[in-house]
Formats: sequence, structure tokens, C-alpha cells
Amino acid sequence: MNREFEIVKASIYGIVGNLLLVAFKMAVGFASHSIAIILDGVNNATDALSSIITIVGTKLAGRRPDRRHPFGYGRVEYLTSVVIAVIILVAGLISLRESVVKIIHPGTPSYSVLTITVIVVAILAKIFIGIMFKRFGDKTDCEALTASGVDSNYDAVLSAGTLVVAAAQNFWGL
Repeated sequence: MNREFEIVKASIYGIVGNLLLVAFKMAVGFASHSIAIILDGVNNATDALSSIITIVGTKLAGRRPDRRHPFGYGRVEYLTSVVIAVIILVAGLISLRESVVKIIHPGTPSYSVLTITVIVVAILAKIFIGIMFKRFGDKTDCEALTASGVDSNYDAVLSAGTLVVAAAQNFWGL
């Protein structure tokens, strides 16, 4: 097994999957005026960016030792984890700001059958992406992929929360 190849392959799958989710969620979020779906799309964009950083970190960490770095570049993978954590923090702060703005100036979201369908598809996609990352992470002993898998599963839970809100609004008028 070529570890670097497997990590890059998993990351590319994650990038494609997350960018598709970004496109769907942004379109549906703006059409339905749902800040929850829009912020979920932003979260998927940060997940795609995290996968790109994982690829870069893996490529750099795989470089051969040289005179300046006689033990190699393996520690770069730890640095990429820090960069990913900062991205998640920034995305969280942006989400917090947007949520406060929506609390101050609320809009009325409308959840159509299409909107709910996209949310359900997003939940299933994030579960699939989470399982895929976890398997690749275990296979390659890559902490970044394993962490991305856990993050994807949490994203599925958050999307399920949006689904509950949509159901509460549509079925019970809340």
C-alpha cells in the first residue's frame, strides 16, 4: 500500500463530495432563506479546504530527508492539523456572527419538499464521507483523515438538527 497515494485519494474524494454538498446547500439555503442550511454549506466548504490542506501536508511530509532536515519532514502532518483547527475555528466564528445577525434581523425560512430532500441527501452523504475517511484513516494511520471522518459524522448530526427544525416548521407550524 502506498500511504501517500491512499491519503491523497481519500482527500480528493472528500473534496469532490464536499464541494457538491456546498453547491446544493448554498442553492437551497438561499432559495429557502435558511441560515442553517447556508452555514452548513460554509462548513462543507471548510471541510473541502481541510482536505486540500491534508493533501499538501501529506506531500510535504513525504519528502525525503535532506541536509536541512536530516530526519525528514514527517512533522508537517502535525502542522497541517493545526492549520485545519484554525480553519474550523474561523468558520465557527463566522457562523456565530451570521447567527447573531439572523437573531437580530430574523427572516422566515421556508422548507419545501426539495429543501428537505437536499437535507436528507446531505445527511446520507456526510455519513458516507465520514465512514470513507475513517476507513482510509485507519488503513493509512493518518490522524487527519480519521479526524475528518469524525467531523463528517458530527456534520451529519448537525444536518439532522436542521431536518428536525424543518419538520417542526412544516408539520407543526413552529
